Amino acid sequence: MSVVNPLAHRPLVAPFLLLAIVDAITVVDCSGSDRTPSSGVENETDSSATTSAIADAGPFDAALEIGVADGTIARDATAWDEGIGPDGHLGDIDAFDAMPSEANSIDSSLPLDSSGLDTGGKPSEQGPETGGSDAAEASHASDAACANGLGQGAVTSTTEHLDIPVHDPSMIWDGSKYFLLSTGGTLAVRSSPDLLSWTNAGNVLDAVPAWVKTAIGTTPTDLWAPDISYFNGQFYVYYAASTFGSNDSVIGLATTASLETPEWADKGLIVQSTTADSFNAIDPNVSFDATCTPWIAFGSFWNGIKLRRLEATTGKLDPNDTTTYSLASRNGGAIEAASIISHNGYYYLLVSFDACCKGVNSTYRTMVGRASAITGPYTDKAGANMMTGAAEQLLATTGRYIGPGGGTAWKNGNTYLYAYHYYDGDDSGVSKLQVRPITFDANDWIVLQAPVFP
Repeated sequence: MSVVNPLAHRPLVAPFLLLAIVDAITVVDCSGSDRTPSSGVENETDSSATTSAIADAGPFDAALEIGVADGTIARDATAWDEGIGPDGHLGDIDAFDAMPSEANSIDSSLPLDSSGLDTGGKPSEQGPETGGSDAAEASHASDAACANGLGQGAVTSTTEHLDIPVHDPSMIWDGSKYFLLSTGGTLAVRSSPDLLSWTNAGNVLDAVPAWVKTAIGTTPTDLWAPDISYFNGQFYVYYAASTFGSNDSVIGLATTASLETPEWADKGLIVQSTTADSFNAIDPNVSFDATCTPWIAFGSFWNGIKLRRLEATTGKLDPNDTTTYSLASRNGGAIEAASIISHNGYYYLLVSFDACCKGVNSTYRTMVGRASAITGPYTDKAGANMMTGAAEQLLATTGRYIGPGGGTAWKNGNTYLYAYHYYDGDDSGVSKLQVRPITFDANDWIVLQAPVFP
């Protein structure tokens, strides 16, 4: 995740703060792609083929005013001090004059070791070749069984090009409206009846929680890549915070019973990584196995995408399964923005490869693999393991739609949608929203349909 400057040519953006006009607050941020780690794993090149596919557009009918500090977004070892580190994090933005002196502390009921995992010791990292829990090993994921009871939002399409600034979007239908969250600030929320027009619906948090500084040694101005889901009668928003140029990172959790009349409660630390770890605790995403048990995927660069099982009653890490499962890797190369959905006995892992947050020079692309268990192994169509960098390409740069990725695949009633960002080549590389229906071919591989709006 990183910051995207919707007003400037994209490697240009260091910190920026935005304030929305009209009915909408937009926080634009980048989920870093060229994030070369400074520690934790060697800097290795990857060999993934680049193909052209489809990318898209998306907009917001409210104006956006953003203050931008000069800086260069360079995601390599030579330019981490330009505002955004190679792990895609925002630079130090003086966006808020005052940070809270008091906030939620880390939940002491969750034993943590140096990696932030609830093990009492270092968790074992289990690759996708090994089996997972009984729930995860179920041979068939029952889509209907895990219905959240919120129904299905209507999907309205238009041929009109829309401009909805966003970065790292996550979306849900609450029974009456769509709600959209994205990177930046204290996590602005927007709502829409139809996916086309969006209005401001407040923020998840009033300020960055104090426990974040306790965990990573600093209070970042912006929180990144929120993921929203619904289970156990609550809406769960997992979010990330980090330092720059390293994998000193945390994933936190906030909950509310209603999005229409929210009463957000921050639940503190869920996952943490440090420079001693081989993973990076950012880009969270929640999915469900065949027994409707929730799992959280996360990761960026380093050793790739990881997975932990959650407790359905608390949304915290399950102390009965302390294994960190490894799902996909590019041997330290650019992979992030994991998102998992299930269909007809398969789990599908969508990720983003290559460089985000460089405006018109971004090379982000959306990839996918699938598995018969939520813990993997995930493979491409030829059976090559995603732990070796294999994957099928779904989206890549086409025309004005540059670097499509950083998205979330999610189930909307009995259908599936993929919400993601792209960089508009006709608008100086501004990062914007796009939404595509997800369908499946005769062999049960994901097919992304035409965008809801161009």
